Amino acid sequence: MLAAVVFSFFWPLGQEFPGFAYLWQPAIIGLLYVAGQSFILSAVAYGDVSVATPVASFKVVIVTFLCMIFLETQPTRATWLAACLAVVGILLINLVAPRSGHRRVLITVALALGAALSFATFDVCVQSWSSHWSVGRIVPISFWFVGLYSMALIPWCTLRVRQLQNDHWVSLITGGVLFATQAGFLVYALSVFGDAARVNVVYALRGLWGVLFAWLFAKRFDGNEQHLPTSIMLTRLVGATFLVAAVIIVIVSSYFSQQS
Repeated sequence: MLAAVVFSFFWPLGQEFPGFAYLWQPAIIGLLYVAGQSFILSAVAYGDVSVATPVASFKVVIVTFLCMIFLETQPTRATWLAACLAVVGILLINLVAPRSGHRRVLITVALALGAALSFATFDVCVQSWSSHWSVGRIVPISFWFVGLYSMALIPWCTLRVRQLQNDHWVSLITGGVLFATQAGFLVYALSVFGDAARVNVVYALRGLWGVLFAWLFAKRFDGNEQHLPTSIMLTRLVGATFLVAAVIIVIVSSYFSQQS
């Protein structure tokens, strides 16, 4: 619901409404976003943040394949190389786990991959369908649908609004604003500039921050990472570093392609 409010500020950037015949497009975009958020929040709630966040970055590869199949613009060799490095990084992050935690890691990976598939399809749809809309129309309308769909999840809430304490509200509002902000930057880039494959390789950089923050603040937030040996966290950090290398390749290749 916070995202629906935040994205309403994109409305002045729009042009004419293309007609109700295209309304199904933002409806599907909103549904994909809610599905992706549900998957990733479940992965974080039931698993390790240092696994869920980098695995969700697997959408880099999914987006690359979807762009190749459905969009006219074909990914470059540099983009494919970056996507492969991202895969190696994700594998390093997930192949190392304590025996007692393998089941939790597998559940986390499955949920995070569900999020990756949902968000990858979301990105490609935004890039593909933005030609019928302007960024000031498709973005706010899509997230109005997000707010509408979110109401369907209320019956599954374990706490009712009247039971929420002040610290609950702070967490909900802070998390909602952060989700809306990062989504706003990403969706704007996809709508205005396109090139979902390269945008997502850069976005995969969050996998590195996910490992570092989960490691540094595990005790404060009672995360599972506080019980993991240093060797496992270092291996996950190396895997996240591969994601950084993928980002550098994409940025450098994009610069030289523009120069040529």
